[in-house]
Amino acid sequence: MTPVHRGFGLIDVIVGIALMLILFLALFGVLRASLMLSTYAKAKAAAVELASTQMEYLRGLSYDSIGTVGGIPAGTVPQTATSTVDGVTYVTHTFIEYYDDPADGLGVNDTNGITTDYKIGEVTVSYSIGGLMKSVVLVSNFAPPGIESNTSGGTLSLHVVNASGVGVSGASVQIVNASTSPTINFTTFTNTNGFVTIGGAATSSEYQIYVSRAGYSSAQTYARTSQNVNPNPGYLTVIMDQTTSATFAIDLLASLTLSTFSPAATTAFSDTFADTSNLSGETNTQVTGGALVLTSQSLAGSALSIPIAPNGLDGWGILSADISTPSGTSVLVRVADAAGNPLPDTVLPGNGDGFSTFPVSLTGIATSSYPELTLLASLTSNSTTTTPSLLDWSLSHTTGPLPLPNIAFTLTGTKTIGTDASSTPIYKTVVNDSTGATGQKTESLEWDAYTLTLGAPLIASCPSAPYQLAPAAATSTALIVGVPSTNTLPILVENTASSSINNANVILTTNGYAATIPTSPCGLAYFNGLAAGTYTATVSAPGYATTTIPAINVSGQTATTTVTLL
Repeated sequence: MTPVHRGFGLIDVIVGIALMLILFLALFGVLRASLMLSTYAKAKAAAVELASTQMEYLRGLSYDSIGTVGGIPAGTVPQTATSTVDGVTYVTHTFIEYYDDPADGLGVNDTNGITTDYKIGEVTVSYSIGGLMKSVVLVSNFAPPGIESNTSGGTLSLHVVNASGVGVSGASVQIVNASTSPTINFTTFTNTNGFVTIGGAATSSEYQIYVSRAGYSSAQTYARTSQNVNPNPGYLTVIMDQTTSATFAIDLLASLTLSTFSPAATTAFSDTFADTSNLSGETNTQVTGGALVLTSQSLAGSALSIPIAPNGLDGWGILSADISTPSGTSVLVRVADAAGNPLPDTVLPGNGDGFSTFPVSLTGIATSSYPELTLLASLTSNSTTTTPSLLDWSLSHTTGPLPLPNIAFTLTGTKTIGTDASSTPIYKTVVNDSTGATGQKTESLEWDAYTLTLGAPLIASCPSAPYQLAPAAATSTALIVGVPSTNTLPILVENTASSSINNANVILTTNGYAATIPTSPCGLAYFNGLAAGTYTATVSAPGYATTTIPAINVSGQTATTTVTLL
């Protein structure tokens, strides 16, 4: 029997190609990793070479010449230099400082009174490779050729602390002095205890200090000017063979969000039937002569208003209507949902039969269930020659507070940087800004207490100023802004522990008026645009018993009424 020799099938070929592809990708990954490692190693070698070359250059200088341009000690070595090797950019930073050797005592305890025992040189070469920042650091000591000697200067001892007085490590400290020769301008960083000690500083009264750290507030010395005649702190003074000490406080920035709102307002949908623009449907009715009437030869008809969907709805108010019903005719008004279906009597008692006597309170209708309403009119007559008339109807509602954009404000902290010629404080932080198009603005601020000035009348603030900002704290405040009406009524809702109740429901009613406003986080409901008179407040909140306060007399800018819920 002749053996059968079969070739490779399509599946065999596909599997073979897949295996080769996997092998190729694995080899490619290994090759790529090898190339990257080689690149990293080459770049690091170049950085080490640059750092070593710079350190050898320093070692070749005389002891007195070891220093940086603008540094302490001063010298001819640039603080920063940039070079490019094989397409990679390297930044070489050289830092020289005097060192007080603890072997003979530190500071005032130094046995020979000389705190500039020798110099320390630090060379840092930074570079970026593959999107990663890398650096090489070399440190070396430089001893004087003979015994240690005084440098004909003094010592700057700077302590950077946080709001609690704890040292801040890694803070940037820039020291500037344009009056010395050579001039001084260099930056160093605080140690783990928040200290920077600079020995060998030239005697001068013009040392400027600037302290900062990413995400932190800043601190500095200030110049004496015609405006700031008594700066605090002023420039530092270094005296021969003495230590000048100063403390600077910085800490994590806080945030304050200001949101401006117009006060809640009660308005109404109304239709005087000048035309049919406020009607979404009619059956056997027509608008004529400023009224809704039956069409000719009709004994019954109806009309439905357009949907009433207020923005920022707090609560429904009063249904009112003006009707004319000759003998044998009737007009009934019902409140319906957005689709025109009358609300059940469990939601609005009497709605099933319809209303012919007004006003009707709608404060019991939950806005969460019915954010939109319509009005449904039913007209009937027992004669084709006689028609009832709906002359007008309205439905009031309360909305807001709504965001109010572009309100200018000024925030002023209590920390000062000096006084003017009249001993008036000059404040460190004064922010002039605006809430912008959204009615909200967040400011990053130093920990402090801030007062607020608005470019419009402030009705209420929750919480109220001054705003006490702790380091890293986030604070938000809601500002009700506007011109109070002739008659207003603030209502404050608290529990028995005198703590404010947020989002309590406050319904204020009087004859022909009803408005609902939820309380702010500070427990305040502010009623604006009232008529003088006597009102009843009904206050409710989840977990509390509903409380009614009758006979609240409103006249002018009425004092706050406090309601305690049990």
